[in-house]
Amino acid sequence: MPATLSLALSLAAALQTAWVGAERAASDGTPRKRNPGEYGPFFEDEPASDTAHVASMQPKRKPLLSVGKGAFCFVDGSWCRTSLLISAGVATGMRLPASNAGPDMPYGQFSVYGGLAVRPMMYAGRKWHPWGIGLAASWSRGTGSVTVQGNAEDQEVRGSARTDATRVALLNQIWLSKKPHGLHLDLSIGAVRSQVLTSGVALWGTHAEVGFGFGGWATLFAGGDFLDRDARVTLGLRAHGIAAAPLIALALAGMALGGAL
Repeated sequence: MPATLSLALSLAAALQTAWVGAERAASDGTPRKRNPGEYGPFFEDEPASDTAHVASMQPKRKPLLSVGKGAFCFVDGSWCRTSLLISAGVATGMRLPASNAGPDMPYGQFSVYGGLAVRPMMYAGRKWHPWGIGLAASWSRGTGSVTVQGNAEDQEVRGSARTDATRVALLNQIWLSKKPHGLHLDLSIGAVRSQVLTSGVALWGTHAEVGFGFGGWATLFAGGDFLDRDARVTLGLRAHGIAAAPLIALALAGMALGGAL
């Protein structure tokens, strides 16, 4: 009888020790055997949810250099409702006058660009929407032109040192990514005022541009100015004012050495 009592007491002590260990494990946050979220034969931490892990890796929606969580951004971004556009760029291409006005000439320019873009559907209550619209203006100074008049025996050749142009355009944006500085497609159409060839007379014409942007930091664009007997087609790069300063300094230096300034 004493032996049986001793065995019972030992078994009770062992069960109490096991119960205390289980309680400690439970207080540490580990799941219990009978919990629905338990896995495996032992007490182990619950595995991280794949969905929660992916969500934790998502970028923050608050745009860089913005106020009101994207209500107004100084650098355009995917989660901005209103953005200030300030950039500068360089472009090269061809000047294509009318066939009897002179030869086709290489053309280069530097420009400054500014405007405002708005995401109407995000103001209407949508958390995110790919469409944006805005108004943009730019000024550029480009290389001059050459005109040739007369026949082979009697020709009059004229030239201009530089070409200035002012543009106003309606901007249509399509964002391709929700990343803070995602990719976007920019379509612009508007008007340009510039001197035509070597006449010294400034006329109004049509301006069109297609751009592929990387957030508000850079845009690769192809554009054209179409005036009376004077067309200019260019391919260029435009960058935010902070990033474009060294590029514009090099362009100005090159044009100064070439006499275009």
